[in-house]
Amino acid sequence: MMRRLFLRGRRLRSGWRAGLYLMGYLLGLLIVETPALGLYAGYLMAQGVRSAPDLLARMLPDRLPIGFTLALKAAELAMLLPLTALFCRTIDRRQWIGLGFGRGRGWQMDLLLGLGLGGAQMLAVLGIEWAGGWVSVGVPDRAALIDGLEVGVWAAGLFLVVAAGEELIFRGYLHVNLCEGMGSLPALMATSLLFGAFHAMNPHFSWLALLNVALAGLSLGYGRVVTGALWLPMAYHLSWNFTQGALLSLPVSGVRYGGLLEVTDLGTAPLITGAAFGPEGGWICTLILASSFPVLWAWGRWRSTDRPGR
Repeated sequence: MMRRLFLRGRRLRSGWRAGLYLMGYLLGLLIVETPALGLYAGYLMAQGVRSAPDLLARMLPDRLPIGFTLALKAAELAMLLPLTALFCRTIDRRQWIGLGFGRGRGWQMDLLLGLGLGGAQMLAVLGIEWAGGWVSVGVPDRAALIDGLEVGVWAAGLFLVVAAGEELIFRGYLHVNLCEGMGSLPALMATSLLFGAFHAMNPHFSWLALLNVALAGLSLGYGRVVTGALWLPMAYHLSWNFTQGALLSLPVSGVRYGGLLEVTDLGTAPLITGAAFGPEGGWICTLILASSFPVLWAWGRWRSTDRPGR
């Protein structure tokens, strides 16, 4: 009976595999982040920051320099890749490519759709907010534009690393394993809720932010389901964040990085715009994310059609 509780055939049951993977990931984060943040705290103290409240305030996610954040996320991804490979080889007994890295027919088109969809949706969010008079849009002067371009380069690397890591975890390893034990739809719902919960420590988080981040996870996961691979959700994730943070200078899940345009929330409708958390904290984002499902459904139907010359 104990064997049936933990094993299915000769492998650990999928729920246990997913749980162990999350525990390994969280332990890896602790190992990577603790010394890095400790070194940064030492640097701040050497710069004259002495009081504990000031030190902690300077180490919040929205106060960290973007270069340091990029290095930290890159280190986390460097930890995540061998961890995932180890689980695939020793516990799952599957090939790495089985997580969604197969390059079947049309995978390049999936990438292009993801890049276009994320950018178009974020521009639609801005257009609605601007038309409603809830945000102002300004063009920076030359000095600010140069600064925005520099930040954009850093942000491109950061959002690429974040998209690759988060998609590997939620739409890759967890989705594939939970599908084996729960089926596709329950696995999609479970990983989306986990995706939302993992953002709960971000600044200015709210119940509406939880709803929208989980809905974003559902949209990304549905893109993974209709294509059978991670290329579309990774590109979608990257494009959404890059357009939002590096081009429009809107907060990305509570963290503002700066960007090319000067978009300012006027504070007149925080539940609509998301205010300090960014678009994912407002109702406009809910509507825009909902619009992705018919697009992805149609893409899946078109993609599955055997078209001559494709």
